Amino acid sequence: MLNSIKDEQNADVSNGEAPSAQNATKKSPFLRSGRVVVQTLLMLAVLVGSYAAMNRLIDTRAVREPRPVRPTIYTVETLPAQPQDNRPALQVYGEVQAARSVELRPLVNGEIITVNADLKAGSPVTKGDVLLEIDPFNYRGALSEAKANLAKAQASLTEIEARIVAEKDQLLGAQTQLKLAQSDLQRAQSLVSSGNLTEKQVEDRRLIVSQREQSVSQSRNNQLIAEAQREQQVANIDSLSWKVEQAERNLENTVLRAPFAGVVNSANAEPGRYVSSADVVATLYDDKAMEVRLTLTDAQYGRISTDADPLIGRAIKVIWVVGLSSYEYAGQIDRIAAEIASSRGGVELVALIDPTSAAVQLRPGAFVEVVVPDRLYPESYRLPETALYNGADVFVVQEGKLARRTVKVAAFDGEDIIVADGLQPGDRVMTTHLTQADEGVVVRQPGEAAAGTDGKPGKMAPASAGGS
Repeated sequence: MLNSIKDEQNADVSNGEAPSAQNATKKSPFLRSGRVVVQTLLMLAVLVGSYAAMNRLIDTRAVREPRPVRPTIYTVETLPAQPQDNRPALQVYGEVQAARSVELRPLVNGEIITVNADLKAGSPVTKGDVLLEIDPFNYRGALSEAKANLAKAQASLTEIEARIVAEKDQLLGAQTQLKLAQSDLQRAQSLVSSGNLTEKQVEDRRLIVSQREQSVSQSRNNQLIAEAQREQQVANIDSLSWKVEQAERNLENTVLRAPFAGVVNSANAEPGRYVSSADVVATLYDDKAMEVRLTLTDAQYGRISTDADPLIGRAIKVIWVVGLSSYEYAGQIDRIAAEIASSRGGVELVALIDPTSAAVQLRPGAFVEVVVPDRLYPESYRLPETALYNGADVFVVQEGKLARRTVKVAAFDGEDIIVADGLQPGDRVMTTHLTQADEGVVVRQPGEAAAGTDGKPGKMAPASAGGS
């Protein structure tokens, strides 16, 4: 139909006759409709042909056999479980302080006249070094007066002792005269009966005996008084001697000396300042005697106190980090604090440190790490912490596969764990922390081939072989 229409149009053009406008108007709609139908039919034919061709390709494609699914094999590190005595270490922190320190106060009042040039914070001093001197004028005068009073009392004592000697001699003489008078009275009494002496003569002799007795009694009393005076004077001399010693000590105390070798922590003294025994002029600490105070939790202290080895005297390590450097010092537990450290929640211990056991001198106030040996766990297993899963599980390798074991973790020691129960000697414990770890996962060790399909270990492979 389209061809006949085109032939008619071509004939009209060839005859030199142009189609009239009216004929063109009547033929255009039919031409457009015919073209749409033809195009639609062509598109349908193309679609049908394509579908048929695709089905033929599908029917004629080669059939491939499915590949067998092989399990993923992971290369892991293992460690044989070996029971042994393990003593983990507790890592705590503490502050260093001086084991021996003193506040220096003058023992006498007065004006400071000289000050040691080294009496300043941080300066070392030697035992016996003169740190400052107080004006000694008044104390020298007091010493001279005390010595004079003592000398006077000693002279009086000498006089009293001489009088005692004289009273003893006088008493001895009076006693001799008394004996003679008594003998004469006895003779006179014997002569009265014979008529040779009268009664008056006898009475005269009795009077003489009485007088001699009074003389003896007086001499004895004088001696006793002198001896009492001597005792009093001796006591007075003792008192005066103490005053002399006190005056000497006061004079000596006008010089303030370092009681031991150490380092000046603070100083507050200058010439011309009036000081008393209540004034602190300097503080000093012994730089060879340091200690650190550390706090154990109740659980740590309760655990370590059950150890067979005593806590007191246990060796420790003290680590002081200064910038990028760290220094290690030796020490030992010296005592347990008198009170529970309730504010910090635990038990406070005091350890002595050898501050010279490292290249850098330790100073009070340093914040340090303290490593304290924990209790002993006999016949336990030490494993890296990477072997632990979910806080209570490890995996052992059996015939190339993982097997879960629930263990009892007794303690942590740095990056290691101490296992008290749940393993057998010789168990190969996986130490590689494998995210895919689970019961039955196939693994191999470096340098070992993968297990065969029967579950038996394969032969050795090159160490560089990775998991498949």
